Amino acid sequence: MKSNNPVSVSVLAFMLLAFTGQAIAARGKPITRIDEWKPTTEILEYHSCGMADMCWVAEVKNKKTKRRVASLRCDGEKLFSIIGKQPEIVAAENCHLFENESKFQEIPKALRELLNR
Repeated sequence: MKSNNPVSVSVLAFMLLAFTGQAIAARGKPITRIDEWKPTTEILEYHSCGMADMCWVAEVKNKKTKRRVASLRCDGEKLFSIIGKQPEIVAAENCHLFENESKFQEIPKALRELLNR
């Protein structure tokens, strides 16, 4: 049986729009580029995953290939790191070093140390 009821179509359209908005809102915050990164063949990107910036990811990527060179990640408790294709490891038992006003100076510094630069 085919339904041409305009009320049903309107309700369905409203529900689809409502769920789409929730899905977009749940994605997190946009990616920010941290300009304090050298060499110029790489980029440093940061994004928060919520929790008042206690959960975040910072990644160094090759500018041309967009491949990850290294990353730091805080899940709100522990700090994790990755270099290249190596497995992720726990870099610190907490993220206290990054919980202050100098967070965006500390992240590049920690990534340079991680990469021995």
